Amino acid sequence: MRITARFLSLLLIVAAAGVSHAQQVETFVPGQTYYGKDKHIEYLAGDLPFILSAPHGGREKPDDIPDRKEGTFAFDIGTQELARAIHAEIFKQTGHYPHVIICRITRRKIDCNREIVEACAGNKEAEVVWHDWHRFIGAAREQVLKSRGRGLYIDLHGHGHKVGQLEMGYLHSAEDYQVADKELNGAQFLAASSLQGLIALNRRPYSELIRGDFALGTLLAERGFPATPSKQRPEPTTPYFRGGYNTSRYGHDGGPIAGLQIETNSRGVRDNDVSRAKFAKGMYESLQIFFEAQFNMPLSPPAAAKSATQTSVAQPCCAVQTQCARRFRCRPRRCR
Repeated sequence: MRITARFLSLLLIVAAAGVSHAQQVETFVPGQTYYGKDKHIEYLAGDLPFILSAPHGGREKPDDIPDRKEGTFAFDIGTQELARAIHAEIFKQTGHYPHVIICRITRRKIDCNREIVEACAGNKEAEVVWHDWHRFIGAAREQVLKSRGRGLYIDLHGHGHKVGQLEMGYLHSAEDYQVADKELNGAQFLAASSLQGLIALNRRPYSELIRGDFALGTLLAERGFPATPSKQRPEPTTPYFRGGYNTSRYGHDGGPIAGLQIETNSRGVRDNDVSRAKFAKGMYESLQIFFEAQFNMPLSPPAAAKSATQTSVAQPCCAVQTQCARRFRCRPRRCR
């Protein structure tokens, strides 16, 4: 077949356009807000190695998406507002932003913590929303990996169980925790965990990651928010939520990003603005310690971190080191 110069030119143009399109990567500016189709999914872009999602706190009821007939429809009251409060507190304290992804549409229409078939019940408009949700979480993950190499993902929920406590979900059942720490450190539990990104670092035995001194549940409990599993409550009571689709996808299968689900109780955590602000502060303080102890890196860049007690008088770095050593082992810092 004879290929004319004109035809060859057209092929080159089409190929160049395809390469250009493939190379286009969405850019998200920290501190800016982005939306999916019809603003059903909201992404507050960040620059910290912390990703927070709230899939079940939406209230919107678009007419073009029919109600699902099967599945779970419970509304996690106040979780959208709680996610925003945590976002605001972390920025207030650090001057940097966590990544926050919020589903603004009611769970009756879509469940953003399920695989696409159950989540959308075959509706094409709902599937667009579902893909927006995961597109934004994926973008947040890429930014975290590019900037810090590893990080933490939390899927935020709300429960109505009789026992008022935070339920920390690592993909284990309540019965799984009814063993000694030595057994919990075994290969079976390691393989099932959502903390693969931390397990790979091999800094601490697995039992310490989930119910030791520097487990996130333990740190939150020390700040007035009872949690299980934790050092204070090592074995969850039932009923207990172990973590769902998002925790598995972005924790267990998340590579260098460890993940978990937090099911929050209502009273004192998400029932009003005062509770949410108090919990947000506790979460920030807990994350600060957690990142240093478990990831061996700060939540926010040290030079930009803010402190409520900061004054115009410079503090010697040896004083900072002494304070740090009271909680966990740190790398030595040289005074300048």
